[in-house]
Amino acid sequence: MSSAFTHDDEITFGKYSGAKMRDVPASYLLWLWNNGMWRDTASNRSDPVRLYIIEHFNSLETDCPDIVIDHRP
Repeated sequence: MSSAFTHDDEITFGKYSGAKMRDVPASYLLWLWNNGMWRDTASNRSDPVRLYIIEHFNSLETDCPDIVIDHRP
């Protein structure tokens, strides 16, 4: 099983590809979550970005109180 990215790991896809996780906006991470990262499927269960979002969910949500979360971790 993979482990969650740390703040120093770089996201490897999307608009912020190559950015350190600490520099990826909370709004983008919550957008990823709402657009499928919440699904616990065999293909994404151990995705390190998904695990990072789960691990930091409360602080991401605090940073973006206006974003409606469709599915809670």
